This record gives sequence, structure tokens and C-alpha cells, in this order.
Amino acid sequence: MEILNLTIAELSGKIFSREISPIEVTEIFLEQINGLNPILNAFITVASERARSEAQRAEDELALGNYRGPLHGIPIGVKDIIDSEGILTTHGSSFYSNNVPTADAECVRRLQDAGAIMIGKCNTAEFAAESCTNNPHYGACRNPWDTSRVPSGSSGGSGAAVAAKMVPGALGTDTGGSVRGPAAICGTVGLKPTYGRVSVRGVFPNATSLDHVGPLTRTVQDNAILLQGIAGFDRADPFCLDLPVPDFSAKLDMGIKGVKLAVCPDLIDVEIDKPILDAFDKAVEVFRDLGATVDTIPCSFAAEINPHRRAIANAEFFSVHCDRYGENLSGFGKRLQDRLENARSTTLRMYISSLERRRSLRRLMVDLLEGYSALLTPGYPCLAAPINTEMASVNGKEVDFVGLGRNLVGLQNFVGFPGLTMPTGYDPVFGLPTSLQITTLPGEEAEAFRIGHAFEEATPDLRNRECLIDKV
Repeated sequence: MEILNLTIAELSGKIFSREISPIEVTEIFLEQINGLNPILNAFITVASERARSEAQRAEDELALGNYRGPLHGIPIGVKDIIDSEGILTTHGSSFYSNNVPTADAECVRRLQDAGAIMIGKCNTAEFAAESCTNNPHYGACRNPWDTSRVPSGSSGGSGAAVAAKMVPGALGTDTGGSVRGPAAICGTVGLKPTYGRVSVRGVFPNATSLDHVGPLTRTVQDNAILLQGIAGFDRADPFCLDLPVPDFSAKLDMGIKGVKLAVCPDLIDVEIDKPILDAFDKAVEVFRDLGATVDTIPCSFAAEINPHRRAIANAEFFSVHCDRYGENLSGFGKRLQDRLENARSTTLRMYISSLERRRSLRRLMVDLLEGYSALLTPGYPCLAAPINTEMASVNGKEVDFVGLGRNLVGLQNFVGFPGLTMPTGYDPVFGLPTSLQITTLPGEEAEAFRIGHAFEEATPDLRNRECLIDKV
């Protein structure tokens, strides 16, 4: 159906010109969700009544000449650890199976103010704490490219829903790659913004100094539009920063001739599967062909990053769950029980030491990227793993998919820099998506979008292939 194939930017233009109505758009996406969700399990809750009410409001406002902007009338999926007024919000957990919030999270409220339509709650790993989205309480989410495989996580439902055109965009959260992993594995575009760029008020915490809300979309332009709708200072959120909010789309068409980019093998702290590296190398050549300079740079402190990141993540995660852990361990799935048991061994001294060292390492990362617009890395170490084993293949070796990507994508959480993940193609054997990540200095999301959009415009064939679920 043509509407399903339209990007947010394209839908927005047609809604503004009254070629299509928010009501029509919402019904078509609800129909797509109803048809595919029994296969993919990308949504835990479909908010049909709320979506129809918001679509009617959007239509009524248009009739009065009140157009709110490019998200007006656009259906958006929301990860199920993000509060939504009057809609079941489970946090992927047995403890919250009947939880219905009385208020929207700030990011959802901002979407409403921008005219968007909250269409449903996307499947998540239990408490957003693992990277398969094989939820023990609400069922496994499946990858639209191969329904026997994982969509990554923990925002797997958001990534799968966007890839399968169940929604044109979705919100996820990212503490150690949980937006960018599903983007990489499902062949979509995902952003972890600058730390504090988007309010996390009303979002269930994972590790508070690493947590972010971020958008998943099918194009870079759409990602910029969705970020525009949710970014901004929230005085009631102690983790939100009062950062200037630029026009994130302003640089999209500037091209990258003369831009300086960096690659840093020292920061790749995990083995990468060959098809992903091959696609990454081709992408680097595309950037060069577009007029960018790509330098290889060293990093003397790379070995420090992940040990300190793990200490902070484990300590803050255990702090969130320690009471439940002591009182009702059986309420957690087995994967989460194991993670909590591992996390509890982090001492206060380890945590404080890692917090202190992070300040210095963040400054060193700023120095490392001085003079460069962005750092380029592969988006994820491997292709999607089978759901029944959760074991990935990396250059012929079987490795646990859960947590595998954190050593590659956790850097951006640790230092708070933006990371934009986007497709680079498909592996030649299974036809599964491969990806790259564009990391910029804090506050420079527009520069990441500029670089990503230039790559996207130069490689249209990477976005013309239909995933398997399109043929079902």
C-alpha cells in the first residue's frame, strides 16, 4: 500500500496539502499492525482507541488551519518502558503487568504537542535489560528480515515495527546500544542523542547516567524530524540538560565535501563479522568519493573505556532493582536473574572510581575528535542471531548475542556523545542488514544527520530491498 511506503517527510507533505488525512493514515497503519503483529510481536499493546482519538484531533485541527509541523498526524510507536497515559505500560516485566500510568512521559507529551499520534507500545526486553527482545513474559519479538531471528534490543519492538512499516517512526531507549542495536539488526536508522538532550522523565530507569531516549526511522531525514519533536530542556528531569535545540534538518543538503572523518581501530573492542567489515569498508570509500577525508587515528586510552562503563552500568542497574531482587527473584526471567547476580558484585569503590575516571576520559574523547566532524565505526559486530539459540556467528565462531554489541556501541553512552546508526547493505549469504555508526561531539546531531544523509543519497540501492515480512 502506497501510504505504508512513504517516509515521515513524505507523509507530512501529503497531510499538510490535505491529499491524505491523519485518520486515513492511522487506519492504514493500524491495519498493518493488526496483520503483522501476530507474526512479529512488535507491539505489546496496540492503542487503537487512543490513536483514533488523536487522529481525529489532528484532522479537526487541520480543518481549522492549525498545522503543528512535520509530525502532525504521524503515527509513532513507543517503547513499553515509556509511560503513556491510560495505556498499559509493562516495562517488559511481570511486576508491571497491570500498570496503567496516569500521565505521559515527557517525550510522549512533546510528541503530542507536535501533533503526532501514539499508536501503541512496542515490545521490549524485560526492563530493557538485554539485547535480544526475547521477552519471557510477553513473548519474543521477531526480525522482519527473518522471523526466526532476533531484532536485537532492548528496543527490538521499535526497530522491528519501523522495518516492517507498522509505523513510520518509533521511540526507543538506549543505555548500551538499545536504539542502535535494533537499527543495525533491522536495517533502520537509529539515534542515541547527546546525553540530556531528551528528557527521560516518565521512562523506567536502567542506568541513570547512561540512559537516553532516541528515535528509530527508515531515513536519516525522518530521524532528524522525530528528534526535533522530542528534544528540549525539561526542568523537572534532573538528568536533562539545558542545551540549545538547533534545526536538526538544517545541514541535510550541505553535502560532505571537505569534511574530515576518522576511523579508530583501537576503539573496536570486539571481533566484527567479515560481511559487516566488508560493507563498512565500502561505506568508507563512498564517503571519500563524496569528497570527505577519512583518517585512521590511534586511541591510547581505549582499553579503559569498557571496564569503567560496565562498572557504572552494573552499579546503577542493580541500584534500580536491588529491592525486587531481594524480595522476589522469581519475578525476573532467567537472563535478568543472571545479570543481576553479576551486577551485585560491583563495589561502591569500583563505581566511584569509574565515575571519576569517566570525567577525564570524556575530555580525552573530545580531544581525540578535535578537528573531525565524526568518528565512523561498524554499527554492530554481527548479524541477527536465531531466536531459539540466541547465539550469533562471528567469523565462523558461535558467540552469545546478548551483550555482544555493548563493547562496540557502549562508548557513546559512557561519554554521552551522539551515535547515529544506519544501513550499509545486506550480507551476501542471508540477506540480513549490515550497518555503520556515525559518532559526533556532544550537541552535534545535525552534523551526524548531514553525514548520514549524504551517504544515504549516494547509496539509494541500499534502501530499495524489501524485507521478508513485506512478502508475507
